[in-house]
Amino acid sequence: MTRPLRVLVLALGLALGACAAPAGPPPIREGSACATCGMEIHDRRFACERGLANRWRAYDSIECLMRDVAKRPGGDVWLADYDSGTLHAADSLWIAHGEFPSPMGAGYAAFLDAASAREVAITSKGTVGRLDDFLAAARGATP
Repeated sequence: MTRPLRVLVLALGLALGACAAPAGPPPIREGSACATCGMEIHDRRFACERGLANRWRAYDSIECLMRDVAKRPGGDVWLADYDSGTLHAADSLWIAHGEFPSPMGAGYAAFLDAASAREVAITSKGTVGRLDDFLAAARGATP
């Protein structure tokens, strides 16, 4: 292969690689509307996103996400780590559910660190689990 052809192939490969979809959701814009309740998203510690039908839906709280998943199951769910505010795949986080303030008042927060989740659960008279645990419990509670 000639040098100009190699350069062209390399440039084409780099260009195509740049077009690949990014891993994970786009950043949540402060002030954007929650897909479930319409409230503006202000506290990134509670914000989350879900990829559904080739679109990302942003939520102001885990409980809003849970309501939407109950209506339209499926999709890739990403939650914000309460301590850092950064988004992570839901299955990598621990959820604390207790008596503490959250945007919609149901007291859910996600944590990368299980010890942090347990600490919040203990001080807020709550429980710790995975998102799937809380979604299953919510499904069982509804007729």
